[in-house]
Amino acid sequence: MWIRGLVFIFLLSHLSLCMKTQHKVGILEQQDISLKDIQSFLVKLDPYHEVDLLRIPVTQPEMTFDNIENASNFLNKNNVTAVIGAYSETYVQAACFQRVPYIVTSGVPHDVVESPFLLNIQPGIPTFALAINDIVTYFGWKRVAVVYDWEEGPPMMSLLIDRHPTDLKAYNIRHNTSDSYVRGILKDLRNRYIDRIILLCSSTNTNIVLTQALYLSLLSRPYAWLVANVGTDVAALDDYLDSRANLTSLLIMTNGSPDDCALEKKNVSLSNAVLHDAFKVYMNIIDHHANQSRLQMRKALRKNELDMTNIQVHGCTGQLSFSKMGVRNETYLQLKSLGTSRNGTTNLFQYGTWRSGKERLYERIKPSQTYRSMMKKDAEDVFGDDRVRVTTILEAPFVQWKNDSGCGNKTTDIGDQLEGFLISIFEKLAEDLGFSYNISLVPDGKYGSDKGPPRGWTGMVRQLLDDKADLALAPFQITPSRSRVVDFPKPFMTKGTSLVVRKPERSVSPFQFLMPLSHVVWITIFVAYVFTALMLFGVSRINCDKHDRCLNNFNESFWYIWGTLLRGNLQRSPTGISSRIVSSTWWFFSLIVISVYTANLAAFLTISNAHMPITSAADLPKQSDYNYGTVEGSQIENFFSQTNISHYQQMYAHMKITEGAIVRRVEDGFRKVRDEKYAFLWDSPIIRHAISSDCSLMEIGSPFDLKGYGMAAQKHSPFTEKLSLGILKLNDNGVLYKLEGKWFGIPTCPDPRSSAKSQEIKMGVASGMFYVLAGGLVLALTVFVIQWVYYRRSKNEEVRGKKHEQNNKTEENNLHNHVDRNTSSDLGKDRDDELITVLTRTLSIGENSSHSRWQGEHL
Repeated sequence: MWIRGLVFIFLLSHLSLCMKTQHKVGILEQQDISLKDIQSFLVKLDPYHEVDLLRIPVTQPEMTFDNIENASNFLNKNNVTAVIGAYSETYVQAACFQRVPYIVTSGVPHDVVESPFLLNIQPGIPTFALAINDIVTYFGWKRVAVVYDWEEGPPMMSLLIDRHPTDLKAYNIRHNTSDSYVRGILKDLRNRYIDRIILLCSSTNTNIVLTQALYLSLLSRPYAWLVANVGTDVAALDDYLDSRANLTSLLIMTNGSPDDCALEKKNVSLSNAVLHDAFKVYMNIIDHHANQSRLQMRKALRKNELDMTNIQVHGCTGQLSFSKMGVRNETYLQLKSLGTSRNGTTNLFQYGTWRSGKERLYERIKPSQTYRSMMKKDAEDVFGDDRVRVTTILEAPFVQWKNDSGCGNKTTDIGDQLEGFLISIFEKLAEDLGFSYNISLVPDGKYGSDKGPPRGWTGMVRQLLDDKADLALAPFQITPSRSRVVDFPKPFMTKGTSLVVRKPERSVSPFQFLMPLSHVVWITIFVAYVFTALMLFGVSRINCDKHDRCLNNFNESFWYIWGTLLRGNLQRSPTGISSRIVSSTWWFFSLIVISVYTANLAAFLTISNAHMPITSAADLPKQSDYNYGTVEGSQIENFFSQTNISHYQQMYAHMKITEGAIVRRVEDGFRKVRDEKYAFLWDSPIIRHAISSDCSLMEIGSPFDLKGYGMAAQKHSPFTEKLSLGILKLNDNGVLYKLEGKWFGIPTCPDPRSSAKSQEIKMGVASGMFYVLAGGLVLALTVFVIQWVYYRRSKNEEVRGKKHEQNNKTEENNLHNHVDRNTSSDLGKDRDDELITVLTRTLSIGENSSHSRWQGEHL
């Protein structure tokens, strides 16, 4: 047992090692935090990925061919999967050559060439320029001076001067930071009556300028200072707490929340926060390509499969998301100011927050709001004041023109010209969630399918990917391929794939009254009739009914059973016990048969028959009467192309090789159904809506390939969760059910079975009973004629036989008369004598009787 335990522990340890994927990351010149501290927060970030850290020395920062070759060989030799650290032009080229991501934790030059392998955690020069311009505009600063020592200062000045061409004065102290030179600049500002100063300097030079300003009494009001910390080198303003300085600091936001930041409190600094977020972004990348080796990740990068737009994390510097070329989409900057509290102490407190990614000034700068409060508000109000851009497609009854007008400008807002089930849902969501929107039609009239490179996605999905729309309002089928590029809120309806055809011509049979019972039942009833008649005849031969000629006769037994089945009036019935049991059983059987037949007769007399060789979609490959297909490029066609079910594969093969089976639009499919013998495969809700208004169509079978209907949003859209909650609320309140009943409604086509009792019987249906009556009369007349001819011939033969016999007797009598004529006198005499003798005897008997009676009386 202990051997088994050791084996189990050995296998378990190897399994745990196999579950971890090793990655080696090179770190460029990060001195503020040790490798041990980095390893500690890496374990918190992702314990299932083992990351080896490697220091990369930058001894030769110049970009030469030899340096690039050496750096590239270093990355390849050490199997480095990513480079993290300060910007190095040499390692930018080396990482690009080795196809490994380079996550930069410092600022980058303004003229750097964007690359899919280069990700910058810090905002660029345009972002800082926009933030400074917003602050100047928000506070209404008119005359502004900028003191800078930054290498990228001139490009920054160019962006600021473009917005303030006449009210901005720039001073460069990069090459001279002596006290006298700085003091001279400050005196020049004072002489020019410039009381708004912006510092774009390192922490050391910032202290030099502020110290000289303190000596010249330029820190307190009416002067106002904005210290912009461009990068991770943050100037310490604590030394000026007692100077009543009017200072405001602008720096990258640091979020110390343990939910987002895994740094220890002692290590929470801006440089460490940026490094932390760089590793968190890298962990997010390898999570999307779990269990992949360095070679596999290089292949993914080469094929551009590492889509940076899929990165969406919350780190120490706020929310991190990137463009396709690795530029951070949104940056959060903190506004900190020196202020005096109620107890008289001066502290550095957060004045507000600035964010990029918004169009309007009052949306970017938020006084008295922290990052957490902004995130909380964003979670509650993701729509804001902007109008949501919505693209849609005409698909009745989901989206359709009002009153079938079919007019309107398709490129502008047409929300007031549309109606439908989905439009009603969206109006309810807009009312509940409090947002406004513009609706336009998609130009190519497609939902969206992946056509492969170079064309890519089409339709409304393309509109979302190109950021031409925020939402796609249409009954999208939620599929894995679409879910990889767009987001879907909760589905608002469940749909399947159905089959619609034109109703076939219905025929009426004269013998429709035989339809309540099947052919097998009719044959069985006849067999039961014959068997029961024979049974009655047999038992009547041996019981007390054998003297009754009515039942003892073979024909009469059959006639009796037949008469009781048809409720005939028979005068005689069996008297024997066994015969009565047979009769009672037959009566009960007849009662059930007649009751069932009568109960179903009315319905079958009012319903006509239609020949349909299809009962479900699986019958389509087995028949040749109907052509069938679906819409080109639709998800239904994609289902048939990828399914492993045999009859669906046969159907797809038929669609591909048969001309006219695949249609371009849904309208074309319904038109072919009406004009041809064509079966159209499409979404069941749309088919049922079409059937409810067009009685010439019918749905075949039950829906298959059940999926959800949902509207689409951009990937990682903040609208997705809010729309999902709104749809669930509408469903719980019964709003979706009411709207579905309104737009899909009750079918207007009459149901033959439901109106069977009120319909009159047509002559075409009732003609069968007259055929039976005429047939019975003709049969009776035929039998009558045959019997009449038969009896007539029999009577004539009998008459002829009697005449012949009489003739023979006449001839014999004549012969006897001629022979006995001579002896007739002797015979007469003898007869007279015999007669006299008889009379004499009779008289003698009578006298004797009278004499005896008389004697008795007298005695």
